[in-house]
Formats: sequence, C-alpha cells, structure tokens
Amino acid sequence: MRPLLDIADLDIVIAGRRVVRDLSLTIAPGETLALIGESGSGKSMTASAVMGLLPPGARIADHARLRFDGALLKPEDDAAMRPLRGRAMAMVFQDPMSCLNPFMTVAGQIDEALQRLGTAAAARQRHGRLLELLALVELPDPEAIAGRYPHELSGGQQQRVMLAMALAAKPRLLIADEPTSALDATVQADILALLKNLQRTLGNALLFITHDLAAAAELAHRIVVMQAGRVVERGPTAAILDDPREDYTRKLVSTRQMLATPPQASPVARVTLPKPAEPVLRIEGLVHDYPARRLFGRPFRSLNGVSLTIAPGETLGILGESGSGKSTLARLAIGLAPAAAGEISLFGTPIVGLARLDRNLRRRCQIIFQNPYGALNPRLTIEAAMREPLELLGLSGPDDRARIEAALSDVALGPEHLARYPHQLSGGQRQRVCIARALLSEPELLICDEIVSALDATVQMHVIAMLKALQARRGFAMMFVGHDIEIVRWVSDRIAVMHRGRIVEQGPAATIVEAPAESYTQRLMAAMPRRPEMTKLIIDSEALPNGAASLENH
Repeated sequence: MRPLLDIADLDIVIAGRRVVRDLSLTIAPGETLALIGESGSGKSMTASAVMGLLPPGARIADHARLRFDGALLKPEDDAAMRPLRGRAMAMVFQDPMSCLNPFMTVAGQIDEALQRLGTAAAARQRHGRLLELLALVELPDPEAIAGRYPHELSGGQQQRVMLAMALAAKPRLLIADEPTSALDATVQADILALLKNLQRTLGNALLFITHDLAAAAELAHRIVVMQAGRVVERGPTAAILDDPREDYTRKLVSTRQMLATPPQASPVARVTLPKPAEPVLRIEGLVHDYPARRLFGRPFRSLNGVSLTIAPGETLGILGESGSGKSTLARLAIGLAPAAAGEISLFGTPIVGLARLDRNLRRRCQIIFQNPYGALNPRLTIEAAMREPLELLGLSGPDDRARIEAALSDVALGPEHLARYPHQLSGGQRQRVCIARALLSEPELLICDEIVSALDATVQMHVIAMLKALQARRGFAMMFVGHDIEIVRWVSDRIAVMHRGRIVEQGPAATIVEAPAESYTQRLMAAMPRRPEMTKLIIDSEALPNGAASLENH
C-alpha cells in the first residue's frame, strides 16, 4: 500500500542550527503513528513542516522530500499548500483556548471555517453541517454549544470544538499535536476514545504527537521516538514499550514505569519523625465563594465543607479534575484567598480573618505555583529573584550568596545560572529555581500546586524525585496538588480526592488508587491511561536523580 504521508531526509534549519536532522517516516492510510519525545526534540517542528506552517526563519533543506498520497509537497510554497490545508490534511493544536477566537461563538468560528473551505454554500447548509460536526465529536446539545463562547466551555469541550473544525472537510490526514497533555485524566480518556472512534468512523490517518507514553499506547499502531531532532528508535507500539532497544527510549519508558513503584518501596529514603501532637495544617468545614458575575446573581461556591489535616513530614496529595477546587484550597491554606466559613490553623495559629500572615508564618509555609515562568519576574536575574524572599522575610545577611548557591545546588543547578534570566532556562530549570527559592526559608510546610503538569514526562520524574529526596533530608510536610493520578500517588502518603468543591474520599495513597470506595474515585481511577506491562524492562537506576549529572539540561 502506498503511504499517505512519506517524509524522507527531512532537515529543518533555524539560524544555522539543524533542529530536525535526517528524519524519515511514513504513515499508511488509516494508520496511527505516534511521534514521541521531550520538548525540543523536533516533534512539533516536523508537524509544522508537513502543514507548511514553519515559523519565520525556519527552512527545510533542499534535499528533503515530503510526499502526500504520492504527490510532492512544497511546504515553503504557501500558495501550493493552501488547497491542502484543512481539506486533505488538518491539524489540532495543544492549547485550544489560544487557537479559538474569544470574541466569536462556536457557531461563528465553525461557520467561518466552512466558508473558507467551501464545503457548504448556503448559510442554512453550513449551520446544519456545523451541528453535524459538533455531534460527530460527541458534544452534548450541539445547538446550545454552538451559541457559546470559548470561555464558557470546559477544556475538553474546547478541544472537541477544535476537532470539529479540523474535520470539517473530512481530511485524510489528521495531525494532533499534544491534544491531551493539558487535560485531566477523565477528559484525556474521553478525547483519546474520541480520536479512536473518529478514525474508525472516518478512516483517516493520524499523526499523534505526544510525550505521554500511555496516550501513545492507547492510540498508536507504530511509534517513532525522537531525541534532539533525530529519530532514535521506531517500531510497533508493543515492541517499543515492552522491549525498547535504545538507551534513550529505555529512559523514557522507565520514567513512567517508576511511578508504578509504591512510594514505600521507592529508592528515596523517608525521614522518621515522632508522632506529632499538632498538625502543621488543620482545616475544618472550609467554605469559599467566588463573587457573582452579574448583579443580583448568586456567588459560586468553589469549596463546601472541606476538612483535612497534614502532619509534620507527611505528604497529602490533593487529587481531582479541573474545577474541583484543588488550587483554591491551596491558596486558602496559605492565606492567599479569604474563607467564607470554616477554620484554618497553620502550626496551631488560626488564620481565617487575618488580613495577611505574619512574617513568621510566611517563613514556615511556602507555595510553589504551576507556571514557573509566571512566578519569576522576567526582568530579574535568578540571583535577584532568589534574594527577594530573603529580604521580604527578614532573613537577609552577609552570607546570602552562599545560601542561594547552596539552595541551587540542592536542586542540581550551579552558580552559572545566577546571572541568567528566566527565559534563558528550560521549563524544568525554571521550576527547580522556584523550588529552591521556596526552600530558602527552610519551611515546615510546602504547598505544590500542579508544579509538574506543564513538564515533559522525564522532567516530571526528575522534579518529583528531587522533591522527595529534599523532603527526606529536611523533614518538611507537603500538600501536593495534581491531576496526574500516578504522580500524586508516587509522591503522597495519603490522598484526598476532590469533586465539585468537596472531599469525597481520603485515605492511604495505595488504598485510594487500588481500592477506591466512592463511585467518583472509581471513575477517576478507571479513566487513568494504563501503562502497558513492561516485564522485560530493568529500570535504570540513573533515571532517578541523585545528583546534578542526572538533572543536566532538564
């Protein structure tokens, strides 16, 4: 069978640097090929080349050959690519909110796509077609969805709208670039199932770009592994995941396989603490309301009767979908948002009603946010960003530089990073700077709010393994907020499951994941993508960072 897409000897050059090197791959009609690798490996750049959407300054080497259904593609010729884009091939991007027009309804945006593609002439025909498309991607009540704006939809609904627009002209090749990486477990499972059903119904080929091996295992017939712009391994999905040949692939696979190791059996030693008389954090009957968006409207209750405790040295995982109240709970716990009712006690001190925490409480309790780039001032060097909390908390002294260097060393960063700005660091390096900054005050409670959700799989594992190692040495407690079930389990001693502002279940981490009692928790666990058994794989001990060498470049 002739390949639908045939890429041979693809080189992509930006400012004299080859970001994709000698890449060759094929996709047959109706086949799903997963392109996996870390950020910067060249996955999305390859997809952009196929669509003729390379950024300014990027060019394809003359010797490269790209063919679609046997015909030569000319990605650098926009006029030649325009008839193919949206019709023969279409692309779905990672962040639907950045692709959808916030000032247009769903109907307006799909109608605009239909007009541009010329698939239906009359307005009535186009409206009927857009409703068909919304039904095709399994959106409930297509007529109601069509009248909404993007901000009125959930993340999963936004991604379904993007899929509907991409499928408007029934393309033979669909390119999905990280379409599930920012979604919760249940929503991710829904989108993966939808992609599989759509392919079964429409018969299109799928180029699925991801760094999530579980998602690739769910969808792909074959996998191509990329590293630093090169293909390092390729083959059938089962062969790649069960018996990877290359060291890099083995590390990718072992990164997720490590998460299956129960925390008590993990290589990170736990610090032994005496049974505490007083929790570091106690919350009783906590209620939080967001103000009504309209005059005379009702406030939105984001937290409703939440109660929990965290003991010294313990890690409590907060697990749930977007909108369940996890991040709101984290902000209230450290006094960054007001409570409508209930009690919060930090180290035995009630904080509900306080205008702000005193300096001592702020020193003892620190928070790390999801987006490290947003948490660091882009105009400050790393050294200046780390000096700031020392000055604000009254901890500054003549040995500041030495303390900062020691803190960076703890997270496997060197003094050479102090003079850099945030944009000069990778995502993993920025997050480790935020961790080092939070630990400068030697806190007794660290609140981590989705701190690895935006990172690649290997970087995620490096960061959480490093956190556990630091916790073992220093003995601080953690509230670890997340939606990745395996990561939350690996980090946590206990887990509290949140749904619609309430804690529906809490208990030991292994019990919650392996034998959940509540129906919602059972649905959440059932939605978790299952990693294939990799019994032949011996986990490389180097995959768990014990020093700077294993964290280099992450």
